[in-house]
Amino acid sequence: MSLLKKIRRYSVFYILASICFVLPLQAKVFSKDLLQEMAVTYVSEQIDTTTDTKTHLSTLPLDSRIPDRICNTPLDLMSAGEPPYNRQVTIQAKCNDEQAWAQYVHVRIVEMEPVVVATVNLARDEVITKSHLTIEMKPSHFIRVQYLKDPSILIGSRSKRNIRSGTPVLLNQICMVCKGDSVNIYANLKGLRIKTTGIALEDGTLGEQIQIKNKKSGKILNARVDGVESVQVNI
Repeated sequence: MSLLKKIRRYSVFYILASICFVLPLQAKVFSKDLLQEMAVTYVSEQIDTTTDTKTHLSTLPLDSRIPDRICNTPLDLMSAGEPPYNRQVTIQAKCNDEQAWAQYVHVRIVEMEPVVVATVNLARDEVITKSHLTIEMKPSHFIRVQYLKDPSILIGSRSKRNIRSGTPVLLNQICMVCKGDSVNIYANLKGLRIKTTGIALEDGTLGEQIQIKNKKSGKILNARVDGVESVQVNI
């Protein structure tokens, strides 16, 4: 082998050895997007969700001037607090190799809950049908007590005012029993369920007490609304 070939062979060997020494095979590049994705995954594994709620996680943007990071070891992820978290938690991503860097990522936590909303503009006194309603997920901290999760209980009720498309349908915007309606009156007596009919003297919605006039006896009764055109009385 010529001296020139030997020199070339050894030169290639030293170049490759130098590259392996400077950039170990296990080194990994962590971009801003990857760090944010890892922080979201970490938080999602720490929190619990219920069957009727959905948790939406997002991150605050990192400074655009932050360069991509390199670490020769797996990152350690940790948070200052313990679950359950508030609406925002700071996650530390830490590299423990000789470079020893750390990056903080702020994760927003928004609990979402189902809310019944109108799919079309509803006019006053309009009878509500299934096609008028849908369910959308809304941030739970914006949800009021009168918001509804089940659209089925509204089918057949009437709107007491105009309701805009895309807005939640509230109980105080509708009447399940409207003044002048013919209603079914139910009562429990000694284990028997008695049914008769009456005329509503007031508007009412689920759980409200209203006055009803019994069609047969003409007697005025106090009754609790338990559904569309349906009330309960105590005997």
